[in-house]
Amino acid sequence: MRLPTTSRRIVVDTNVARSASESQHPVSDACRQVLQTIIDKQHRVVLTATQKEEWQKHKSAFTRGWLVQMASRKLWHSLVPEPDSGLTDRIYQLDCTAKTRREMLKDVHLLENALATDHAVVSQETNVLALFTTHAQPMEIPRPVAWVNPTEDIARCITWLEAGASIESVRCVPAGI
Repeated sequence: MRLPTTSRRIVVDTNVARSASESQHPVSDACRQVLQTIIDKQHRVVLTATQKEEWQKHKSAFTRGWLVQMASRKLWHSLVPEPDSGLTDRIYQLDCTAKTRREMLKDVHLLENALATDHAVVSQETNVLALFTTHAQPMEIPRPVAWVNPTEDIARCITWLEAGASIESVRCVPAGI
């Protein structure tokens, strides 16, 4: 299967996978629409072994079927070995509170996976986005990373995915070097 030129490798946070369901709740609906658009536009989901394990623990029935569809269409991008850009070490060196450090360490894999692929993350995490943005320079983040929250503005998120998921048109964790 030939992928369109606008196809991107996108890191999807477990919180999106867990929230996506057939429920008519606004968060579930937004996450489900985003996952469906990823398939429709033939973007690829990025998963490491660690992320895949986390998804297995927290996926909804909808997400289970979505993952089967992604695999059958070869829209799955495995990162082996898992990226290690040194961001974790730099987080430990930051002048910040223990709580801030824990929060950043919990989601640094999203940033590293995005940096190793096409620089795009879909996540409901807004706190950690602000922390990565604030600490971009001391963390020496090499390139901007698009960070899109499907529950903030579903229409904008869908439009972004349909237009090719470029980093120019959305909020980004800035480059810090």
